[in-house]
Amino acid sequence: MALSERGTKATMRSEEPKERSGFGNITSDDPQAAAFNPPEPVSCEYCGAMRYTRGIHLGSRIMWAPYGPEHCTCPVGEAAYQAEKAEQERLECERKQAEEDHKMRNRIRKIIGESGMRDRFLSRTFESFEVMNDNKRAFKAVRAYADNFAAMTPQKGNPAPGRNGIFISGGVGTGKTHLAAAIANQLMHQGTPVICMTMIDLLERIKRTYASAKDDEVSVLTLYKSVPLLIIDDMGKEPPTEWAVSTIYNIINSRYEAYLPIVVTTNYDDAVLINRMTPTTTKDPMTAEATVDRLREMCVGIPMTGPSWRSR
Repeated sequence: MALSERGTKATMRSEEPKERSGFGNITSDDPQAAAFNPPEPVSCEYCGAMRYTRGIHLGSRIMWAPYGPEHCTCPVGEAAYQAEKAEQERLECERKQAEEDHKMRNRIRKIIGESGMRDRFLSRTFESFEVMNDNKRAFKAVRAYADNFAAMTPQKGNPAPGRNGIFISGGVGTGKTHLAAAIANQLMHQGTPVICMTMIDLLERIKRTYASAKDDEVSVLTLYKSVPLLIIDDMGKEPPTEWAVSTIYNIINSRYEAYLPIVVTTNYDDAVLINRMTPTTTKDPMTAEATVDRLREMCVGIPMTGPSWRSR
């Protein structure tokens, strides 16, 4: 055996990756391995050094590593190995995410239906939205949000994506609900679980669990807190009871702490919304203020102006 080859093998053994070096205590080029039908070595396609397979003693036999020869630790070989490893990890993450999304969609379907949206809004898309001068900027911002939604969710390496929600405000009939529904429909078409409901329907769904034997309040609340995207339409329209305000804060705060995105539409600015969400019994605005404060930190504000399309 040439000295240069021995040197290369020695380098390979000393620089073996930790995740593989623990597989066994013998390599296929070891003289003791000759009696155990060792796998043939394979040369590195980049530098030509021989690559050998590791094995472990199991009684009177040797089990050779199923993944084949060790990768070469030459600079190009190591880079290729790391790239392949990263791609495998990416595909595995995608597989796990698809599995989790499938389970979440099944939970949504079981508890509240496909998404919670009324039939009228299931056909609302970006393509069917009437873009005019008054709403062009809002349309572009909302569509860009939907197109880049993957970057808005917590990911490995980016667990805190920052301000990843949107707060769409404006007068009646300016297209807020249409754009919110368009986000939901696009993401659901792509396989992302979404819940899109009015504030009144969202709270009503929780109330109905009190009289239901198959669902419970915790299940519904957990769904609202953990779905990849929660869209709350017409915030501020619900009766401002203490229970309603505290429940909404509970949901929004849980998503805030988990960096999960939320989309909100409302007819009101911050000050009016706080007033609308202050319980009429206590007149205490603290929970309403805390809710709106969370939304300020979570969401990018998108104002919509112009006349109501219903009056055109």
